[in-house]
Amino acid sequence: MIRPVAPGGGVRPALIPIGPGSVAAGTGRPAGPSDPYKFWSEYYRKHDESSDQLRETLRLLNLSQKFTDVHAALLGYLNHRGSKDREPWMYIALAIAVEELKGKPEDIKLALNYAADAAQRTHNPNDLVKAADALFLKGYYERIGPLLDEAAAKVPHRSEPLVMSINLARKTKDPKRMGDSIDRLLALGWPGSDDYFRREARKQAEELAGKLREKARGKEADELLARLPAAEARDLFIRLTWDGDADYDLAIQEPLGAVARFSMPRTVFGGSIIKNGYGNHPEEIYVCPRGFNGDYTVRITTIYTNPDKPPTRLTLETITHEGTAEEKKETHTLVPDDPRAKLVVVHLSGGRRKTVLPFLSPEAIVESWFVTSPGSQGTKTRKDRRRPAATDAPKATRGDARPNDPKP
Repeated sequence: MIRPVAPGGGVRPALIPIGPGSVAAGTGRPAGPSDPYKFWSEYYRKHDESSDQLRETLRLLNLSQKFTDVHAALLGYLNHRGSKDREPWMYIALAIAVEELKGKPEDIKLALNYAADAAQRTHNPNDLVKAADALFLKGYYERIGPLLDEAAAKVPHRSEPLVMSINLARKTKDPKRMGDSIDRLLALGWPGSDDYFRREARKQAEELAGKLREKARGKEADELLARLPAAEARDLFIRLTWDGDADYDLAIQEPLGAVARFSMPRTVFGGSIIKNGYGNHPEEIYVCPRGFNGDYTVRITTIYTNPDKPPTRLTLETITHEGTAEEKKETHTLVPDDPRAKLVVVHLSGGRRKTVLPFLSPEAIVESWFVTSPGSQGTKTRKDRRRPAATDAPKATRGDARPNDPKP
C-alpha cells in the first residue's frame, strides 16, 4: 500500500493504524461482523468512489450520528486510494472524527499534517488556507507560515491569507511576519473593510510590540513600529462629498487604462473604490495605496438627485503620497451636472506598484463586496439605480460591513 509522504519529508507508517488501540481511548472497536473498520475497509477496497460520493456518505453517517463509522469510512477510503485521490478536506475531516471520538491529540495533529501535505501538493489557495486554519485552531503553528505564504502569493487580491498571517505573527510573536503581512495587506484598498483593516493592523502591531518589550526584545519592537508609516501611506487618495440628497459615483481611469467604478470596485492596477455612499452618507472614496506612475482621470456620474433637496456643491479632495513627507493635497469645488466642467486629472509620480494583480470578473468582486456576514451591519446592492425609497435609506455608508474575523 502506498502511504502519504511524511509531512516535511521522510517516510512514516500508515496515518492512523487500524489495529487495536488506534481509536480514541475508551471507545473500543466492535468485534466480529459488526466491526465498522473492517466493513469500510472492504467496501473501499472493492468500490472506486469519487470524492463527492465520500462526502455524501459522511454526511449521511453524521446525520445518523454514526461517528465511529465516519472515522472508519475515512480511514477505509484513504487507505485504498492513491495520493492523487486523497484531498486535503478528507484529512481535516479525519482529524475532526478523531477528536469527536476523543482520540489522541497526536493522531489529530498527524491527520492535520497530512492535510497540509495534500494542500501543498494541490497548490490550491483554498486548500492551503483551509489546512492552515485547521492547524491554527488546534494551536499547531509550525507549518502554518509556508501554507499562508504560498496562498498569499497565488491570490494577492484576497485578504484571508494575510489576515491569518497577522494572527499567526501575534501568536508566535514574530515581528517580521507581522510587518510583512501588514505591508502586503495595506498595499491594497479593501472595499467594505478598508478602515477596519487599517485600524486593526496598527492595533495588532502595537500590541505585539508591547509583548516584545516585555520579553526584552525592544529593538525588534522598535523596528516593527518603524515599518508602519510606510505601510499605511497611500500613493493616491480621492474623496468625493456633496450636500443635499443625492447619489454620485466616482469612476477613476488609471494610467494603464483600467477604470475603477461601482461595478468594478478594484482594478488589476491596484485602485479600489472602498466606500460608496448615497443619501444621508454622501461620500465616495477611491484609493490606490501602491500605484503606477501616470495620470488618474476622475469622472463623476449622477445616479439620482432629490428635487426637494437637490445638491448645490460637490467637493473633490485629492491627495498624492498620503502620509509621507511628499504629501500633496488639492481640493476642487464643483457644480453639480455642470456641462462646462473640466475633468480633474491627478498626476502620480514616484508610485510604488511594481506588479499587476490577477484579473477577477466584476461579478466576483461585487459579490464578495456585498456579502453580509452573520452579526455584521449589512450592505446593500443598488439593484435599482434610480432614487431609492425613503425606507431603503441605509443606516451606514455601503461598504461598512466588517469581515467575519474580528481581528486580523
